[in-house]
Amino acid sequence: MKKIASTCFILFLCYLFLIQKNVYGYGYAREKDPLITVFRSVIFYGRQSNWSRVAAEINTINNRITDIYTIFKIDLKPRIESAIQQQDFQALANYMANFVFLAIREKFYYNRQEKLEIFIRSKVRLRLAEEYYSILLAGNVRNYDIRHKTNLHEKIYNRFIMARDTLGSMGFLGVGAIKPDLKNFEITTKEIETLLVQAFPYFETGQFGSE
Repeated sequence: MKKIASTCFILFLCYLFLIQKNVYGYGYAREKDPLITVFRSVIFYGRQSNWSRVAAEINTINNRITDIYTIFKIDLKPRIESAIQQQDFQALANYMANFVFLAIREKFYYNRQEKLEIFIRSKVRLRLAEEYYSILLAGNVRNYDIRHKTNLHEKIYNRFIMARDTLGSMGFLGVGAIKPDLKNFEITTKEIETLLVQAFPYFETGQFGSE
């Protein structure tokens, strides 16, 4: 009996190790995603008016900007380049926030395309989308809530939690597996997108101005 228990425990540890390895092999370690580091750098150097460094940082994510264009047919590159040339920090910050929003939509898009059938990929994409929001956009959403006496941040946060539950579970070695709930994933993530547009209307219109 002890041997069986010991064997099961070892298998369980191996299972956890493989999941962790696959998760970080497919995506990036927490807060190490290039979009997060580049966004922070662009904002930092933009505030210092170091525009050559801003341009260099943007060039490192040109492939991501192209990916976004391929899916959504929204080309932010000329707008970002124009903001850099005009040394317009506010416009630059707005375009970068818009890019983060589209990157979140991209993660949702690929999960919908795969119908949540590959658990590890679905989990990593959703985790990255949630990090993009919590690290890069949540602060502005909280400020919006304060100004407008709303609770958009709480709603968005709760829907990310709900989205996690729709992914299902692999179970343990296939035992106790739970199938994903694609329909509720689609509903919940669409609600996240709608709430973000409410906080950042220019994500939809492309026009910056007073709220």
